[in-house]
Amino acid sequence: MKHILAILALFILTSSAIFAQEGTPAPPDIITGLVTVDTAEVRIGPDFAYDAIGQLPRDGSVTIIGRAGDFFTRWDGRQWLQVEYGGAPAWIYARLLRTSTPFNSIPPRGRLLPRNGDGRVPDGFDLSSDVCSQWVGEYTRSGDFGAGDTVLTVTYPTLTGSNVYSVIVISPTGVRRAFDSTTNTSQIILEDLPYEAGTYTWRVAPYWTASNYRYNWQQVCLLQTGGTFEKQDTNPYKR
Repeated sequence: MKHILAILALFILTSSAIFAQEGTPAPPDIITGLVTVDTAEVRIGPDFAYDAIGQLPRDGSVTIIGRAGDFFTRWDGRQWLQVEYGGAPAWIYARLLRTSTPFNSIPPRGRLLPRNGDGRVPDGFDLSSDVCSQWVGEYTRSGDFGAGDTVLTVTYPTLTGSNVYSVIVISPTGVRRAFDSTTNTSQIILEDLPYEAGTYTWRVAPYWTASNYRYNWQQVCLLQTGGTFEKQDTNPYKR
């Protein structure tokens, strides 16, 4: 009898495991926001410089897609939430919403506009739509380190208003090198990369600056991946 009960218990556990594997996977968590003011203005981009395209009433509920900015000790106008609005993404100042997830835990989906010395958005940016939605185009690469080339030339789309671009090359272990340019073309130089071999990823970000010092550059959009390339071990001491 004990033997039969043991077999029956094993059958139940096995069946449960099979049904659990074949069941519908749980949907990802949806982040929501609740309007906490009488009216919350909805804008086309994450900045008060963008035009408002609508309003949401108090206690209105929205689905949150992402964020721009970070929260440290207080709301200061630089924290924004991307929401679904009328079937398209739009932005609301984060202080106007109570979110189901802490602000800094929401995935970043945009960046704040740069500011000049007067605190204004620099001339040249097209604010008729979210600036980073305008940054589209092809990413290309020519050259091959495996074929003996010592330089790779990469191209990427330009963004109206940006005046410098940074190509960030990431090694297999995460070491980063930056190759900067003021045009849509940059060169990745072999001798400036780490020694390690493997698959490297190159990504690009547009910046705006009025200074020659890199630490004064203001990043306009999140990094976009341009592609990958292979690199051999270049450690001269191994030879």
